[in-house]
Amino acid sequence: MAKTEIRCPNCGTSFVIGKKTGTPVSELNGGINFLVPETVRNENLNEDGSKTKLDCRLEALREAGIDTTRLRELMENNVDIKSIFSEDDPILERLSETSFIRNPKLFRRWITAQSWRLITDKNGWTYAVRHHYDLNYVYHQTLRELALLIKLSHKKECSKDIRFHFFTLDDLKSIFYDLMKVNRFYSTASKEYAMANIQAAHSYDYLYSLVTTYSWHFRKDDTFKPSAWLNCFKGAGAYYTLQNLIRTHGLILPKCKTMNDSLEVVELATKEIITYKPNQRRWDILMSILTKAVAERNFKLKY
Repeated sequence: MAKTEIRCPNCGTSFVIGKKTGTPVSELNGGINFLVPETVRNENLNEDGSKTKLDCRLEALREAGIDTTRLRELMENNVDIKSIFSEDDPILERLSETSFIRNPKLFRRWITAQSWRLITDKNGWTYAVRHHYDLNYVYHQTLRELALLIKLSHKKECSKDIRFHFFTLDDLKSIFYDLMKVNRFYSTASKEYAMANIQAAHSYDYLYSLVTTYSWHFRKDDTFKPSAWLNCFKGAGAYYTLQNLIRTHGLILPKCKTMNDSLEVVELATKEIITYKPNQRRWDILMSILTKAVAERNFKLKY
């Protein structure tokens, strides 16, 4: 049996399916397997009696007002997952029918929906992105991304977050610079002054405080898009769409046999692209991996 490693994107816990470790499994109707590995139940047991990581996580949940009584039973005693739901709970029903809970607010699901719409457009990605989104959308989407990066930058090990590679400070400055060029709210002289200030921004925080002091007004029918935004949007779209399709929807890349093989191809390509000097075309490589896989596998996305 092939080994498959699963890692939680939030807490970092990982375990292997297929490895004969006696990992307990409880099965829910519909073929859903819930694994409670030894690494979760007994991770980092401290000889001095101090709290384990599990204790710390449960305490954080309790402080947030969440009842963790059954969760601890589930983690420590392998209680059947069905026992934490009432029989008529819609969550249990949804799991039984589809094997997952839909959460359209997740960034990776949102950007997958956007990217799928664009790569399947009969006129191609570039035409679609220029005509489906106006400049007002570009401005607000970029501003939201900037706000998120500011939030992430205040966390430990923020430099490891892949989103900083899609929307660098220079990229964001370039996007707002180009948007100011076509901003109809100001005179030419005022725009030149604002553009100089944007170019001089030295941090994410300063750039955000600067661009939010300006007023922005664009032509709704303008198909112009900042080249840096096209590049950033393409890179983030390709990366997260590949991750989502491979992990959640069963897409296997050409010349790959498993999900892990496919994910490794994506990660290696991304690490290589990051080493390239920033330019407007480097994320085309990742987009080509996505479009080629979808075409060769005749893949159809089902929501």
